[in-house]
Amino acid sequence: MLKNTEQSVSFVADGLQLSGTLHLPGHEPLAVVVGCHGLIADKHSPKQIALARDCTATGMAYFRFDHRGCGDSEGVFEIDTTLENRASDLMAAVHAINHALGKSIPIGLFGSSLGGTVCLAAAHHLSPFAVVTLAAPVQSRSIQLPDDAPESLKKELVENRLTFNVSAAIGSLHHILIVHGSSDETVSVDNAHRIYRLARDPKARLILKNGDHRISRKDHQKRYLKRAVQWFSDCYHDQFDVFKKGFKGSRIRGVKGKDK
Repeated sequence: MLKNTEQSVSFVADGLQLSGTLHLPGHEPLAVVVGCHGLIADKHSPKQIALARDCTATGMAYFRFDHRGCGDSEGVFEIDTTLENRASDLMAAVHAINHALGKSIPIGLFGSSLGGTVCLAAAHHLSPFAVVTLAAPVQSRSIQLPDDAPESLKKELVENRLTFNVSAAIGSLHHILIVHGSSDETVSVDNAHRIYRLARDPKARLILKNGDHRISRKDHQKRYLKRAVQWFSDCYHDQFDVFKKGFKGSRIRGVKGKDK
């Protein structure tokens, strides 16, 4: 049996060299999930590494990368951090993965915090088979920065460099799972309910009781990981496994709006 592998993938977005890591299952991948990290995070986020591990176990590849100005990618964080730039990074990442794999395959999107907003903003350009957001803000004014946030970041918000509202883009989205902690201190859980109201079916939301922005509780981490991987798997099979779909019907849970 072939082992899962990891390989470095570099690509260019708007003239900047960006760095990523591609996780491959031990066989031809069914699809690839592309992950976007949060505002001041990078591709080494434990959430993404764990999600990559579990996605490859289901036969899907996973690609995590550093946005411009973050981690090992080129760029200046204070200058290059805008929603538009990060959406451009994501679209360049998808193109790079299709090139690396030698073909176009179904794309899933995962985004944590601002990464989730990036997925919401770029999805209509990418036609993903599934989207999972974690603690994503719909608009910039809903972000409450912690006291220990970098001064440069606080300045960006004050000077309106990082200003956005993706409400209009959400109405065309479907096959989306929205995960949020009910006690998120940085991005209010109201954002999750708003995304859910605006998105199309099939859709689902997972509200983690007393969960914080970082999803720091171990039980919450396990629950969100299990649900996210299941969502990607079910959405893939419902849309691409025609034989099983015809006989078993939809596997997607939560389309009636129940939080599970």
